[in-house]
Amino acid sequence: MKHRVALLVLCGILLAACGGSDEATPNESTTTGPQITTTTAVVESTTTGPQETTTTASVATTTTADPAWTGPVYPLTGLPAIDGIPAEPAMVVKVGNNSAKSRPQYGLMAADIVYEILIESEKTRFMAVFHSRLPEIILPIRSARSSDFDLMGNLNRPLFVYWGANDGVDEERRSAENRGIFDSRSASGRGNQYFTRVEGRPAPYNGMIEPEVILGSAPDSSNAPHAVFAYGELPASAVPALGVQWSTPNRDIAYVWDAGITQWLRYQDGFAHLDEVGAPLAVDNVLVLYISYRISNADSNSPQALTTGFGDGWLLRDGTVTGITWQRNFVADPWTLTDDGTGQPVTLDPGTAWVALAKLGQGSILGPQEVSALVD
Repeated sequence: MKHRVALLVLCGILLAACGGSDEATPNESTTTGPQITTTTAVVESTTTGPQETTTTASVATTTTADPAWTGPVYPLTGLPAIDGIPAEPAMVVKVGNNSAKSRPQYGLMAADIVYEILIESEKTRFMAVFHSRLPEIILPIRSARSSDFDLMGNLNRPLFVYWGANDGVDEERRSAENRGIFDSRSASGRGNQYFTRVEGRPAPYNGMIEPEVILGSAPDSSNAPHAVFAYGELPASAVPALGVQWSTPNRDIAYVWDAGITQWLRYQDGFAHLDEVGAPLAVDNVLVLYISYRISNADSNSPQALTTGFGDGWLLRDGTVTGITWQRNFVADPWTLTDDGTGQPVTLDPGTAWVALAKLGQGSILGPQEVSALVD
């Protein structure tokens, strides 16, 4: 496997398996957290890592597309692939967001695409998709849901990484994997040796992987992912926007435009959502896709996202918003986005994307007073 430079600096954090879980317990091992570098917005704050509290400051640097570039681009960001497109498959990782115990999440800023999906109690969970770059560690790794399997069907057989699943969901996972939709690794099945638990967090919020290591177990026949979004120019119908909000009975999510770093900053439940070094999570594109949910056949407590068909939504990029219609007829199809006024194709800004899979009526465009209440 081609070595890839990782992204986030973690200093002096000792990671060790603790054992005990409400999902599954992998083989016990002791791991020292590797070192990586981060690029994000300027911030100074105090955060608690798996074992220690540190105060850090980070400075923004942004990767942008070069209009003169005619070489290969990463399929999941549209950004120039200076060293060529990695031959490895995409890695899809389930990352917890159930409560404050899940935060800070490690590794999300390295993801090309992050899907945010409703789970039980109208809370959310992340499905993070990595390909163009890898962090040194990702945590907290959480369990699979029925929503996952169709959603990753257009990634050209990715490596699916999750902690565990109940019997019904695991049967759905097995069926999807047998159909060739993905290859999986879990703490309770194949690849359990790659999963550990860190000290300093309670289970199940402390499951960890080293993605570079686990990616080495991908089949030799694996290939790079297909593009799932198109990238290009700003839609002509885009209008300026300060931000967007997604509200459920138990979760409040917002993205606010920061002109200084030309990215959207994420807020959750009224506060800036910070990464493992205390820097705000920032993203180039925010997609709000209005979809339907039904009760999972495998778990009566769990909603299942229906991610084929069509629906309305918004694309936020470059400080603007465009009303869109999304379409995806089959699970192997990419997302097709069109302007809901003109019917013309709509493309993302080359870069990262966070996708909110919201129910109709849960989203709103933020006004100045709402933004001030968040950022002041």
